Amino acid sequence: MIRIPIKESGDEFVSLSLSNTMQRVIGVFAVLACLFLGIINGSAFLLESNCGKSQRSDNYGMIGGGETTGIFSNPWMVLIIAGGIPTCGGSLITSRFVLTAAHCISCNKTIVRLGDYLTVNPENDCSTGVCIPRAYIKHVDKKIIHADFNKTVSLQYDIGLLRMTDKVEFSDYVRPICLLLNAKMEHVLQFNVTGWGRRENGEMSRVLLKTTLPRVYNYYCDNHFNTKTDQTQICTGSYTSETCEGDSGGPLSAEVFYEGQFRPFLYGVVSYGSQYCTTEGLNVHTNVEQYVDWIVRALIHN
Repeated sequence: MIRIPIKESGDEFVSLSLSNTMQRVIGVFAVLACLFLGIINGSAFLLESNCGKSQRSDNYGMIGGGETTGIFSNPWMVLIIAGGIPTCGGSLITSRFVLTAAHCISCNKTIVRLGDYLTVNPENDCSTGVCIPRAYIKHVDKKIIHADFNKTVSLQYDIGLLRMTDKVEFSDYVRPICLLLNAKMEHVLQFNVTGWGRRENGEMSRVLLKTTLPRVYNYYCDNHFNTKTDQTQICTGSYTSETCEGDSGGPLSAEVFYEGQFRPFLYGVVSYGSQYCTTEGLNVHTNVEQYVDWIVRALIHN
């Protein structure tokens, strides 16, 4: 399959005097040009070259046995609210698209909150004396679910995209996570997971939490959940932490050295875990690397 880089229709391609329709046409030609260059060069690309951590340092709370994150450390984190209820997490991957789990996408009216940290504060999020402006609230105008989702008992193809009505501006607290195109991701054994999911007391967390989950053989998840996973899924397990309800759709990420610096890359999407959210559980995640081509095609056509 062909993997291609997606470029924004920036000033170098589009004059400010052009209509929106013409800008879109020129943007499509720019994408096609990148496609042919990518094929010829055979080189790796980032979906968004400006991806990764905030340029500001963090002043340093976990998912089921975890701790709070730094206020600037996960600027790609998205809170999905469907029918007025916070339901899932997601990852900002471009200025207009959020990647999440297919099972997180419903028919209910959906909005997303970006740049969120403390969900109960309507004005400012603050941590150890450092504050960021109130979260962006964006309406979702298109929902894209993998066509093969719900066709297997193992929840393969649990991946989807949400398109916001308009683009979001990148900043220290809103920035996409990295996705690598046209190359194989580095194999890692330990991941980070973030979310506002339920804690041990059964309540949704008010502050963004994180935990570390090691990769384990899929065999363990197969036995635990009495199912059969495959290469499109990643199994993680820990005796000290666990994902829980509300964490679904959120990112499974890892820091990888790329072009002279460590950057956060998206490896997976939280799909499902143990029913009772214990701290001694196993978790299954959609393997994002196996769906890069699907993601790119969806971005081009939507």
